[in-house]
Amino acid sequence: MPALGYVPGTLSLWFALLAGLSTVAAYARALSLQPAGGAPYEAAVALGRRLYASFAASILIASAILMYLLLNHDFRLSYVTSYSGKDLPLRYLVSTFWAGQEGSFLTWLFWGAVIGFFVLRSAKEQEPPVMAVYVLSFLGIVAILVKQSPFRFLAQVPQDGQGLNPLLQDPWMVIHPPIMFAGFASLSVPFAFAIAALWTKRWDGWVVRAMPWALFTFVSLGAAILMGGYWAYKTLGWGGYWAWDPVENTSLVPWLATTALIHGMFLQRTREKHRKINVILAILAFCCILYGTFLTRSGVLADFSVHSFVDLGITGWLVGIIVVFLFGGLALLAWRWREIPVVADVDPETGKEKEEPF
Repeated sequence: MPALGYVPGTLSLWFALLAGLSTVAAYARALSLQPAGGAPYEAAVALGRRLYASFAASILIASAILMYLLLNHDFRLSYVTSYSGKDLPLRYLVSTFWAGQEGSFLTWLFWGAVIGFFVLRSAKEQEPPVMAVYVLSFLGIVAILVKQSPFRFLAQVPQDGQGLNPLLQDPWMVIHPPIMFAGFASLSVPFAFAIAALWTKRWDGWVVRAMPWALFTFVSLGAAILMGGYWAYKTLGWGGYWAWDPVENTSLVPWLATTALIHGMFLQRTREKHRKINVILAILAFCCILYGTFLTRSGVLADFSVHSFVDLGITGWLVGIIVVFLFGGLALLAWRWREIPVVADVDPETGKEKEEPF
């Protein structure tokens, strides 16, 4: 069935999309039933957990299928032919998984699926809103992969693939992208907790549960930035990290926003301050990832960056995803703005109270 591509992989992506939408719907129903509690609420939460397990399993299966096809040189697939070859050593053959647009998106989803199981266990009473937003944050990427599948067949099957770009045949290619995409995926967690806090008006508890994931993002993106900087400066000869290549800034700018978020979350946890600014930072840090993805994958910088991707017809999808999460998050924040409590400080000189600006 050439139109479908490789059927097991294609169906796993379609099932992930359907299971993800069903997960969001189940948790939304659980949220509506939460005030009353009881058996209907518990049943809705249990259904949401099962559907999330199906969603995550579909992503993991799709990832395993693509890796299997790469390792077995199945040149029927356009993705395998474009990035792999029979002469590649095993470590570089594995790294072809994230060498192209479709595979790198699937790497992002892989980490999101794994991280989601830990989020599900730690969210506790916030599970319905947190998991609904968390899964929703990945559905746009799933939809892109359904449209631009890594499992598409070629009209004619070549004897060998085009191979991995020689500049990418470096040990850093094996470890740098997966670590970076783990940081990308983990940024969905503070975002999901912040949006859930806005929706349910639970202003403080979210920072305790989101803090470990903000720290994880800080460490993983920081490590990826150092690896990428060393790789670019010492190995690839691209003029040094501070040449400000847009792909490098895709991880640098969210890392800076996450650094500010961690500081604000610490102050909120210890002094109950900066509730508003922390929500803003959680939204902006996540949307910086989305905006960076748009810059590097829409083709708008293809002539200016040595490792930006060409346009594959997903520009409108990426813009739509940014609009939904940025303006949706800010609109919800604006709706709740006056309800978010603000702590007053005491001026040491006058002894009078003064409210924090946010």
